[in-house]
Amino acid sequence: MSQITCFSYWGKASPEQAGSAKFHLLVFHALDVAACGRALLALPQFSLENLANELNWPLEVVDGLFVFFLVLHDLGKFARGFQALVPDLSPHLVPALGKPYLKRHDTLSWLFWRDILAEGFPADALPGSDSEFWAVWMRTAAGHHGRPPEDAEGGGLIALAAEDYFLREDRRAAWEFVEHVVAWLLPGGIPKPGRGQDKILCRHAWRLAGLAVLADWLGSNQAFFSYRSTPLELVEYWQAQALPQATRAVTHAGLEAQPIRHWERPEAVFDYLHKPTPLQRYAAEVPLETGPQLFLLEDVTGAGKTEAALILTQRLMQAGLGGGLYFALPSMATANQMYQRVGQVYRHLYGEAANPSLILAHGARGLIEGFRQSVLQPSEQPADRSYACEDISATAQCNAWLADSRKKALLAEIGVGTLDQALLAVLPVRHQSLRLLGLVGKVLLVDEVHAYDPYLMTLLKLLLTAHARQGGCAILLSATLPLAIRDELLAAYRCGRGASAEPLPDDRRYPLATQVGPRVDHYGCETRPQLKRRVQVQGLHDETAAFVLVIEQARAGHCVCWIRNTVEDARRAYESLGKTLPPEDLLLFHSRFAMGDRLDIEDRVLACFGKHSTGAERRGKVLIGTQVLEQSLDFCVDAMISDLAPIDLLIQRAGRLQRHARLANGAPAPDGVERREPPVLHVFGPEPVDKPAGDWYCALFPKACFVYPDAGQLWLGARALARAGCIASPGQPGEVGAVRGLVEAVYGEETETIPDSLQRASLEQKGKDLALESQAWFNALKLDKGYCADSSGRWYEDTRIPTRLGDETLTLYLARDVNGELRPLREGGSHPWEQSAVRIDARRAEKLAPDWEARFATALQTLRERCRLLAEPAFVLPLAQGAGAVLSGKVVDKRGHVLEMRYDPVIGLRWH
Repeated sequence: MSQITCFSYWGKASPEQAGSAKFHLLVFHALDVAACGRALLALPQFSLENLANELNWPLEVVDGLFVFFLVLHDLGKFARGFQALVPDLSPHLVPALGKPYLKRHDTLSWLFWRDILAEGFPADALPGSDSEFWAVWMRTAAGHHGRPPEDAEGGGLIALAAEDYFLREDRRAAWEFVEHVVAWLLPGGIPKPGRGQDKILCRHAWRLAGLAVLADWLGSNQAFFSYRSTPLELVEYWQAQALPQATRAVTHAGLEAQPIRHWERPEAVFDYLHKPTPLQRYAAEVPLETGPQLFLLEDVTGAGKTEAALILTQRLMQAGLGGGLYFALPSMATANQMYQRVGQVYRHLYGEAANPSLILAHGARGLIEGFRQSVLQPSEQPADRSYACEDISATAQCNAWLADSRKKALLAEIGVGTLDQALLAVLPVRHQSLRLLGLVGKVLLVDEVHAYDPYLMTLLKLLLTAHARQGGCAILLSATLPLAIRDELLAAYRCGRGASAEPLPDDRRYPLATQVGPRVDHYGCETRPQLKRRVQVQGLHDETAAFVLVIEQARAGHCVCWIRNTVEDARRAYESLGKTLPPEDLLLFHSRFAMGDRLDIEDRVLACFGKHSTGAERRGKVLIGTQVLEQSLDFCVDAMISDLAPIDLLIQRAGRLQRHARLANGAPAPDGVERREPPVLHVFGPEPVDKPAGDWYCALFPKACFVYPDAGQLWLGARALARAGCIASPGQPGEVGAVRGLVEAVYGEETETIPDSLQRASLEQKGKDLALESQAWFNALKLDKGYCADSSGRWYEDTRIPTRLGDETLTLYLARDVNGELRPLREGGSHPWEQSAVRIDARRAEKLAPDWEARFATALQTLRERCRLLAEPAFVLPLAQGAGAVLSGKVVDKRGHVLEMRYDPVIGLRWH
């Protein structure tokens, strides 16, 4: 080479790109990404206006700085070690010699800024270039592969230095490129950062980092940015190629804000909502604040909280406080049902010409016809070559990320899924910033907010703080939320708004709607008359008596539900009742079914026990299930038994007892007046005697005691129910059996003293709860530190850090052996592999048994090559036909024992 210049370095390379150049010059890729960043800022949800306002800087200056730093995002690729990864591309490129490639190029980009650019940058172009303020900004651009760049290694003991990775010619070429773009891309009139402004930028750094990831993905799409290997004036390339193609790439990605529909009567969003409940009227009429705000809606089951929340969502969107929604639920089963409900109404939130996307945030449900799923679909193009040292190309990362609809749903206008996907936005996982960015401009709606353990609750509070800082609105729903937890959630959001930590108003009314803005307002709601009721509570202290009651009720023509606390207990009850009752009248529902079978069971539950089921469809039917029933399905039974569980869960379960008004024969009551005998909840558990034995609960529930280990709280709940004899829904303050009073009798500050024999179990659980909170704070990001390696001790792939503690779970993809070919257990329809998946305790399956691995090695390799979802480390379990209709496979558990896994669509997955 006669001269090494900035045009002597490649930035993208793909060995299979037909009809195009073999590589894309680094300087052009840098401009492609910067142009995409500029196009993204034109979208309202990605505006940096809040950052500009807090800095008190002109928005055009802030926008220009973001685009300029994006140009620098791949400076690390000027390192000769990186260039040597794909040698012999062209004689016009730098020779592959010199420094080894030992660090990811994103870290090298940061080191080049820190050690070379920062001190030598022209002061008139970037005032105080060596300040921490600009270092914060550069880290957001350098960390464009989903995690911050490194500063040191060896536990932070050994500092990294740029000169160890860049030759003198490399540094000169990179400087040449920077000088070129500074002349026409860096905005003028940049103020010198003042004291404290670096802290402001740290709070906004997470958004800048998410935008950098998104811009890098879009700018790496060869469908819009074809490779160019010959030099061209940079400003000419910017204007003629980068900017126009960036606009097309962003448009194609489906990220533009959709026009919001304006309703004179917000409740008209629902075609069927002719008589709104008091809570729904509140949602339609409460005056909105001008900025970000949170609503907490507490009301009984069946009060229409979902409709009220969506009415509030529509109003917030109409007021310009949101452009979409993420609906977070506690489980996949609840998400499935909410996906269906939201699917019937989500288009009503947008104008007629709009084309909003709705995505289920786990890949378990076949997508419903007519729902747009095209947000950020990867184009049909060869992926760029991935690099060494965990340095994966942008297209490879993008395609892998978008293949999982759980992640992509956060970028859709409307996402429905589990809370876990949102919580990953505040955990140190790759592309965390993109998840947080996906929540920008969206209303975060969290249902069943009482259903989370201390670990999840701690992360949720952190997420509320982060969402409020981004200017996001939130809506929380609950039927049985303890007052202390309520105040903590409200305080977390207020912290994100910058409010002082003053005591919150003590309001014990129920139902209650709370609005958090510049101030906190409580509003006591009435409950519609049909939901005001008293459910009698009777104890059953012998399992035989529970079986007898189920059989008697079924033979009397009633439909019955027994909610058990473990899968094993539910299966045992199902099999025992099957010896007496007709099998066609029995239905088993728990979490260990393949997702497709689970969804079929959900449909059957709704057909037999749902709101529109007839008397004939319900007569004599028996549903045996686990906790998945208490939140996930809108069903109604004539009689119910529940194993003793925490008081809030028992109240939830009672809400499925005579939920809808019916005639004496079980047919729907046309006038809405209940004609059946008064409802009775039978609670199967030990008697809450004054002096219980130490094994008071575990003697009767040897497995469930691991699910609900706090025997003291269980005793308090059983005691409160025994004394009240009923659940008064909603109940007035001080009324016997009132919902708020029952919950506070267990979780409040002034509870009855737990007997000495149960104190140990309760104290152990309190210790575990404190440990869970501590673990959550330890795992979570230190958001105030900004986007940097110090915000967490270590960054992980999103499959390696838990959103839920306790027993780690594993997804098994069940495959049938058909003449040596592995096919999904559930063939036909969309997403067959997702519908063939089941989650189990990870300790039950570490790998395939040796003989099973040998038998299916070739078929597994073929399958993994054909289906990206099933690539390593996905666990595929081949199932072979056994006796009858039972399919079985072999695995090795964590202890090294070989287990035979058997699957039956009626019983589910079990092991021997």
